[in-house]
Amino acid sequence: MRQAIRALGWATKVFWIILIVLVITIAYSASLINIALGEPQTTATEQTVTISFPITIRNNGFYDIVDLNVTTFVADENSQTLARGTTITTLIRKGTEETQTHSITINITQILAQDVNLLFNDTTLMMFQQVSLNYANVVPFLVRANQSMPWGAPLSNFAVGQVTFRPYNITHSYADVQFSFENHNQYVPVTGTVRVRIYNNSGTRIGSGTTSIDAPPNTPFNGQLSILVRNPSAPTPTPSGEVHFYFDTSLFDYGPLVMHYG
Repeated sequence: MRQAIRALGWATKVFWIILIVLVITIAYSASLINIALGEPQTTATEQTVTISFPITIRNNGFYDIVDLNVTTFVADENSQTLARGTTITTLIRKGTEETQTHSITINITQILAQDVNLLFNDTTLMMFQQVSLNYANVVPFLVRANQSMPWGAPLSNFAVGQVTFRPYNITHSYADVQFSFENHNQYVPVTGTVRVRIYNNSGTRIGSGTTSIDAPPNTPFNGQLSILVRNPSAPTPTPSGEVHFYFDTSLFDYGPLVMHYG
């Protein structure tokens, strides 16, 4: 019995020695792993922005890397996820190097539909990155990082100038409507049409018109259109009411944006 207990004691000691050596070996081996992120490349279409960058993994350790997962997601200031991208590499053998291209596509049309404030207000989005892997089929690793990402509003500083009226005939006048905005978005243009409806102070629509808009990235836009409107039954010294704007573009559809005049 004593010999059995002694043998069990020695076996336990040997087990712990092997375990400690294994942990030290894995820890040292893991320090030989190098993950490098390349320069990001941005590709924009009329409705999407894709950010891509190469990820190079050099496994100079003693064990294989299994299930490497690189996930990136973009969130707004309310922590609502706007876009997500994932790249998975199932196996990187010891002593090898592999490069993967990781991409995340931001659908501008979709995120503007989720949060209309992004149409008019510049803000800062957050990009979160997470890298996870299983080393030597034993030890899981997880690393997280984040960085800010500026967002430029396509209709930043939208404003309407003074609506002026000039006579046309006894029943109608022309309403001259001036408006402006700045496309602060650094990726996509704002191209399409704007439908304008004019209402008097009683809420009655008195006229409507349409004009085109074309604002490349990071440029201002000034628009003007003349709309034939019905004259009021009783003359007023200062006409007042509302102007409703409806935007139909390749990037988004929105309306009405209500502005007051008079």
